[in-house]
Amino acid sequence: MAPKRGKTYRTSSGQQVDFGALLLNNETVPALGNMNVNARGDEIAPDGTITKSREDIMREYNELNTMVPQDGAIPEGTGLEADDDWQDWEPPVTTPEPAPVANMTVPTETVTASVEEPVVEAPVGTNVGQQIAEQAAVEEKAKTPTGGLAAAVAAAKKPESNVQQSAQTQEKENPGVRRI
Repeated sequence: MAPKRGKTYRTSSGQQVDFGALLLNNETVPALGNMNVNARGDEIAPDGTITKSREDIMREYNELNTMVPQDGAIPEGTGLEADDDWQDWEPPVTTPEPAPVANMTVPTETVTASVEEPVVEAPVGTNVGQQIAEQAAVEEKAKTPTGGLAAAVAAAKKPESNVQQSAQTQEKENPGVRRI
């Protein structure tokens, strides 16, 4: 009895076909298509000679595509000198502005602050708190977004329900005497 090379199949006409034996017999035959390989996967020249074997192709592929990263050494420096001016840099000092005082009437001709704060001059009887509040309201109004086209369309339209109720629901909601 001959050794079994692969699984044998029976055709509709009753013949036995061994695909394993067919593959082994036709390994060196050029494959169909434009890849220039034979049935094994070797690269072949137009005249049919093998230029690169399947094992060489697989070895190259596995060297390039490994699961373990193969990075080179990390360079210590780029050779460029850094600008070290940042060590002497200090952030600018900002003085906090005083909080506005609401509804305060200034009784004197001028109001002066400490040496660090600016001088505020206001005529007698001027309500400084009210002026500050008005200015804050104007700034707040300028910051408020208008909403855009979508907000305008949404504000103009109110959704209406198109759902039709069944006859039974309409009868239940109908006021008046009902027949029991």
